[in-house]
Amino acid sequence: MRLAATGLLLVLPVVLSALLPGQNSTRKIRQPPSAMAQRAGSAVPWRDSLEVALAEAKAQKKLVFWYVPSVAGSPMDRKPEIDRYLRSGPFSWPTTITLLQTQFVPVQEVPRGELQKRFLLQRNVFLEPGYLVLDGDGNVKSKVDQITTFHPEWFEAPLRRLVGAPIEGFPCAPALREAWDAYRSGQRPHAIELAEAVLQKQPADATAAEAHWLVGAALCRDNQRREAEVRWRSLAEKFPDQPLAWKAAMEAEDFGAFVHGFEDYLPLPPAVLRDDPTDGTRARGLYAEDELWARSVAFLLAMDDGDGVVRDSIYDFGGTDSLPNVHAAVTCLVGQALLAADRRCQAGTLKLPAAQRARLLAMVARIAANTRDDAWLALSDRDEILWARAYSLRVQVEWQRQRPAAQGGKVDPAGKGDAEAKAQLQSAVSALLALQPDTGVWFHEYGNPFAIATALVALHDGKAAGAEVDAEKIDKGLRALAMNRTEQGAFTYGHTSRGKPRESLEAAAGRMPLCELAMFLYGHSDQEKLQFSVTTGLRHHDLMAAVRKYDDHADKYHYGGFFFWFDMLGRAEALMQITDAAQREGLRAQQKKLVLDLPEFDGCFVDSHELGRCYGTAMALLCLDVLGR
Repeated sequence: MRLAATGLLLVLPVVLSALLPGQNSTRKIRQPPSAMAQRAGSAVPWRDSLEVALAEAKAQKKLVFWYVPSVAGSPMDRKPEIDRYLRSGPFSWPTTITLLQTQFVPVQEVPRGELQKRFLLQRNVFLEPGYLVLDGDGNVKSKVDQITTFHPEWFEAPLRRLVGAPIEGFPCAPALREAWDAYRSGQRPHAIELAEAVLQKQPADATAAEAHWLVGAALCRDNQRREAEVRWRSLAEKFPDQPLAWKAAMEAEDFGAFVHGFEDYLPLPPAVLRDDPTDGTRARGLYAEDELWARSVAFLLAMDDGDGVVRDSIYDFGGTDSLPNVHAAVTCLVGQALLAADRRCQAGTLKLPAAQRARLLAMVARIAANTRDDAWLALSDRDEILWARAYSLRVQVEWQRQRPAAQGGKVDPAGKGDAEAKAQLQSAVSALLALQPDTGVWFHEYGNPFAIATALVALHDGKAAGAEVDAEKIDKGLRALAMNRTEQGAFTYGHTSRGKPRESLEAAAGRMPLCELAMFLYGHSDQEKLQFSVTTGLRHHDLMAAVRKYDDHADKYHYGGFFFWFDMLGRAEALMQITDAAQREGLRAQQKKLVLDLPEFDGCFVDSHELGRCYGTAMALLCLDVLGR
């Protein structure tokens, strides 16, 4: 599955539509950053050659910091984008710049040939972005790859240990420590007041730039994205020679790590800063499940652009015109995850501060309102609108079932709702059915079984909630899905229009549970086949996990990061339909452990950086929710 989005512009769909290419285009418009934004990361005195850096380090008795933006032959598609995240993230942070300038010999070079072999930097072995720390003789002192979360304190801690530099808490300008403490404790309006007070004293340019950056960051995370961008543009104009001004330009133009949710400054558990990173930004076993829920929910609430839409995804494989539909799809998944969190609040298994709970309900209400108005969609797009329609239907079902409880009443277990809600639900069902061609093959960028299965599962939810579903269209979908199923139980990647379907179990293991689930829900499969699909998925799980952070097809089975959480949720939903309690519980325990082992060090989740952290975090929470029922 490839959902699509790019963060070109933060604008309402009406404005965006005037800037997009023609109907259902696959054209990708990837504008470059401005000249000022392209300066981000340039304050680090990069050497261009590892050989030169090693010689210099040996002469000066220093260590080499080797930034590896990519490796030769890498299947990563969006190399410039992840490079910008590094340059606008850690390589723009004042104290990190000073640390690299004074304590290391920094170099950037893409390894090729013998250099790749020597340092084991081949594709599928070292996943960019990452870095190595070497001594002057080329001995590796540290090696970190798969970095998808940035935090100044986390990034600096292992480097400071290597050179014996003190670690003194969150790295910031001394005059702004109180303001940063307020930001980091969630008191964003107070953080703005404190930063503004520092600016009134007309501090040095570096401190003033950091104060302006802090104000913009607080506004952005307080769902005031437009106001944040105004502040960042002002910073870029007032202090054009400050590294944080270049970062501000990158963020205001929607290219930076911060606006896409990959960077933040919140408090971290001591273990995160004490232990050297050995597996990218993954934090296996660091958080209990309730902590993951609390941290992930806080992150998702902070990523709302103020209108009930999250736009962090930059996946644009279906063309730039598909952006509104990708953002809608991801937003609906976020809405489902927040509704799941609220159910936990009602059950007493998740405790959120009253203000945060109110913010959660307000965001879900905005999302629900968006699903009832097609203005947020690009209706001419056919590459990605399936996901928007399917996930919109599913979040409407949950919202209708749960809304009475959110308003102080009782949950509507049947999800029937009132007449208006039922009409809205019927409209959502009709919109999804309307996407099905006469062949029965639902599609996104092309007809395929996992798109068919996604539609069928969503329509099953709609029918269970009281909507009328055209049985003939369901039968067409089921026949189309069955055409892609091999005798072994594998499902093909694309739709099989002629001949017998052919696919290996290894290549199909990820999508098999979702596809089998769709057939099972309508009585076209059985317990044996369903269980086989789940156990096959678990048996070959490592194939998906190995390429989880790539943004394109990356191995011989055509897996890529964008499949990971999609397949994980399909597997979770399928295994919960297994009726043998002992078998189900054993499989559930395996699946849940996989999820709990995957958070980033800040308690959120991601697979492909293109799909974004809102998508990954929402999908992980939905997995935990399904497995906890």
